[in-house]
Parts: sequence; structure tokens; C-alpha cells
Amino acid sequence: MIIQEFSFPEDQLHYFVGLGSISTTELELEDFFNLIELIQNKFKDMILQFFNKRLILNNNHIFYAIYHTIKSFHLKTNISNKQGIEILLYLAANRQIKRAIENFGIDKHQINQGSIDFCIVSMNRNLEIIFSEILNQIKAKETILDLGRLSYKKYETIRKYFGINENQINTILKANGVILDNILPNENNIESLYLALEDLICEKMALLSLERNSSD
Repeated sequence: MIIQEFSFPEDQLHYFVGLGSISTTELELEDFFNLIELIQNKFKDMILQFFNKRLILNNNHIFYAIYHTIKSFHLKTNISNKQGIEILLYLAANRQIKRAIENFGIDKHQINQGSIDFCIVSMNRNLEIIFSEILNQIKAKETILDLGRLSYKKYETIRKYFGINENQINTILKANGVILDNILPNENNIESLYLALEDLICEKMALLSLERNSSD
């Protein structure tokens, strides 16, 4: 499990995030929902959420979604009344709960594949204890969560999902001093394209947060 500590004094936020993946068998979708409720009742001031990584660009995509989730509940500007759902909304950068769950929540197909990805957010330094409890409750084993691999196909899939066009990508690249002759992904520019796409996804999350604030 990847563990990272976050501190934002200006927002009065301080928390810990764990990202990982588990392998388990003979569980139904309902079992994971029950597990979330059980763990969150046992450990206070924490969030457990399972997710589908197909449309997640990288670790930062998740970290930014968690930041906006924690901040929205701190400011009482949250869209959903459940923090786990709020994370999915910010991953999708969309206020439609159904769409966020369909695209970023786990489903039966993912469970049947045997590998389920998760994030744990806690206000306390107890992520290892929480993770051990998760493994014990469902007799699961830890596997490797791989979000860092740069893929041309994944880049295009995520870019299209978020409705980001090549002009937007180019604008971000130029702002960062990167000039590309060809915007199409290739082995020489894929890292720069990923960074530009990350910036634009984060911008969409920020706009979602502002949209929620302005509607109050």
C-alpha cells in the first residue's frame, strides 16, 4: 500500500492517504458495501472507498479528488452526504452521482477479475491498522496497484472521457514551455501529454468545487 501524508495549513486540513489493491474470491458487490460500513464504523474520522482505475490517470488524480472531498466537507459545500461518493464525484469531475458511480465505482465485472483497488483516508496515522482489518475481514491478500504506467491508449481514453481537446492540451503545454510539433501521443511526448492532461483534470475538479460553492 502506498501511504502519503498531506498537510494544507491554509485550509486547516491534515490527513493521510493509502492507495492499494487487494485480491479476493467469492465476494459479491454487496459485501464490499458492507465492508465499507463496518470499517468506517469501527475507525472514526476515516474514509474507505473502492474504485475502478480504468479512467484514473495516475496517483495524483486520486490525491486531488480526495483533497477536494475533504475540503468540501470541511467547508460544508459537499455535493453528496457520503464522503466515499464525494471522492467518486471528484474523480469524475462531475456532479452526477450515477455517472460517477458507473465510471469510477467497482462493479461485478471488476470483482470477477479478482483485483480490487481502494483508497483509505484517515485523519490519524493508523492506515496500516485499518488495512490489516480490511484484509482480515474479507480474507484478502494485498496486490500491486499500478497507476503509474504511461499508456497512449489510456491517455486517449481519459482525454475523450473528460471532453478535453487537443487545443486545450496544447495551451497547457505552451504555458509550461513545451512546444510539440505533433500532439498525437508517441514515446517522445507521452510524459508531457500526461502532465498536461493531469492539469486539465485538476482544473475540472476545481471548477466543480467552485460550481458547488456558487450554487449555495
